[in-house]
Amino acid sequence: MSDETAAHSPKETAATPGDAKADCGSQRERQALMAHLRHELRTPVNAVLGYSEMLIEDAAGGAERRLSEDLERIHSAGASLLRLINELLDTSQLERHADDFDAFMASARHDLRTPVNAILGYSEMLLEDADALGAQGFSGDLEKIHAAGTKLLERIEDLVRFSEVAAGRRSLDAGGAPASSMIRELVSLVKPLSERSAAGPATEGGQILVVDDNETNRDMLSRRLTREGYTVATAENGRRALEMIREQSFDLVLLDVMMPEMNGFEVLSRVKTDPALRHIPVIMISAFDELDSAVRCIESGAEDYLPKPFNPVLLRARIGASVEKKRLRDREATHLKLIEAEKRRVEDLLHVILPDEIVEELKATGKVRPRRHDNVAVLFCDVVGFTPYCAGRDPEEVLARLQDLVEAYEALALKHGMQKIKTIGDSFMATAGAMRAVELPALSAVQCGLDMIAAARGFASHWDVRVGIHVGPVMAGIVGHRQYLFDIWGDTVNTAARIESHGRNGAVNVSAAVWLQVAERCHGASMGPIHLKGIGEMEVFRVDGLR
Repeated sequence: MSDETAAHSPKETAATPGDAKADCGSQRERQALMAHLRHELRTPVNAVLGYSEMLIEDAAGGAERRLSEDLERIHSAGASLLRLINELLDTSQLERHADDFDAFMASARHDLRTPVNAILGYSEMLLEDADALGAQGFSGDLEKIHAAGTKLLERIEDLVRFSEVAAGRRSLDAGGAPASSMIRELVSLVKPLSERSAAGPATEGGQILVVDDNETNRDMLSRRLTREGYTVATAENGRRALEMIREQSFDLVLLDVMMPEMNGFEVLSRVKTDPALRHIPVIMISAFDELDSAVRCIESGAEDYLPKPFNPVLLRARIGASVEKKRLRDREATHLKLIEAEKRRVEDLLHVILPDEIVEELKATGKVRPRRHDNVAVLFCDVVGFTPYCAGRDPEEVLARLQDLVEAYEALALKHGMQKIKTIGDSFMATAGAMRAVELPALSAVQCGLDMIAAARGFASHWDVRVGIHVGPVMAGIVGHRQYLFDIWGDTVNTAARIESHGRNGAVNVSAAVWLQVAERCHGASMGPIHLKGIGEMEVFRVDGLR
């Protein structure tokens, strides 16, 4: 072939991967541009529809009902405009009108202007009518509708310049190209569905129940979800689905609406009204795409609603989001259970440290009111010779035997209606008649003291104990903030402690005030006046037992 022939012959060139990548990028730019266009137009349309709907509701009664007809026209024009935006600015139009895109966009501009002009015209007339009717409350929303219509006209006028960018004749950086930075950002953020669908499972898996009366649908969904990493079970009708939901644990249920025996609405209702099942998310899948059906499902508690045939990428995203929310709710429930268990543990500990009545008051008010109690029997019980007993023994042995003794004392205090106050070393302190009503506090304390002496002698340590009891008024309350301690104070407490320390070993030693209340029920004897440190001379009685 001659040089001249070669020079005039068309050269055959193969498309390189770089060319394909450039075409893909250009296509994505145009798709992002169309998405931006739809967004810019839908936003003011949403304002038109929203404000007109509220005004129609407000105009239903009173003199303003004369405005309803034109408000309906505005709403109808807004709905028509939204349909046109969705149809004309769909990305499929890029390929369908690739050869005549300028003419197509010019026609689209004309079609879109018609309902916008109606919105502007009727809103202007309504502003005048509202002013004449004295309905100034309508003017604010009508002005917002008019402003939205004006904004729509501005956006529609930009369609020709947008079309030049979308057709590839003007770059995003060319002068006058609108919103180039926003479109470039859209291109970087919006990943094609093909790329996202190849990314693999987006979740950690989970148990999913597929409910559909059509075997093909069950098989298709099961295989697709298994590929995504889920464990799938199937049910052919609503009745079987309920049985499986009650028998097994599922993270999500995909539920068909139209089924024999029991339809999806009924299954959903039973699941959401059952406290044991209502936490399970349900996504409804149906060939019905009516808004009423979707609303009914969502109002009944469905997590989501997808019409058939569904987009597999959208289905994958919805399922992944639902399973992840279920997983987060499960973690939250587990965390709440741990918190409740910890609260119960703390409450149990409080009941160990404080009287039940004090715990309830502390929980209810956050504090405990100090109070005075009259006719309270105060008991002290001390192990005789405890210090020398400890000297020659291991601490483990001493503590174990002391623990057994104190536990026995606590049981005896409960038996006789007494309240343990505290232990101080080997000394046990309790009251009768302070926090809980007792018919004869002094007698309850004496009976408890006699049982304590008998119990101590029954242990391997063969301890001998000494009991002192006095009756009278006391003050009670809580001291401290970091380590609560319920305690009692007063001369009654001091006297009971001195009677115990100066009393006879292996006996219940009581004051004359106590003996006066129990003499008819007990036998014993006076030990005469005893000098009590810090108190002086006081007659003390020894109680030997009950009559």
